[in-house]
Amino acid sequence: MSHPALGLPPLDHTAGLPDAAARIRAARKRLAATSLQAAVKDDSSFATRYDEVALRELLRDADRHLEQLAQALETGAASKVTTYAEWIQPAYRRRHVAARDQALLLQRLADAASTVLAPDEIRALEGYVGAWLKVLELHRRLPGDHKGNPAVRFIWKGAGILDDSII
Repeated sequence: MSHPALGLPPLDHTAGLPDAAARIRAARKRLAATSLQAAVKDDSSFATRYDEVALRELLRDADRHLEQLAQALETGAASKVTTYAEWIQPAYRRRHVAARDQALLLQRLADAASTVLAPDEIRALEGYVGAWLKVLELHRRLPGDHKGNPAVRFIWKGAGILDDSII
């Protein structure tokens, strides 16, 4: 990965697929809206878990996600999406967006972006999305991202005898 403080050269923006990146950038507003609509359609509880403001924020984020995917495509560096995926996690946790929902949005974003790409460009995009999903898989395991197993929680809390203030 390039870093000016380390004396490394900047990434070459023509090393990957700059034409594919340009097509994604040109259609990113439409692609972001299409992907969010597909995610809401796929998961019926999605619209109930997130209010209108949260859905607008997810739409705004989808636009930025497409930009990161475009940068990865044009430079050929998966680090563009993996470092961004690590960086965005605290913000999503603060906004109570589960990693499962992020993965669904990202997959629908990739499906929408594949409509403007050629087959070989789609394979490259799938590689970058796969790297992003791998980062999300690590964050999925963190506490607070899921409700957990009720049977294990029952046993862990002393068979349900004690209340939450003690344990």
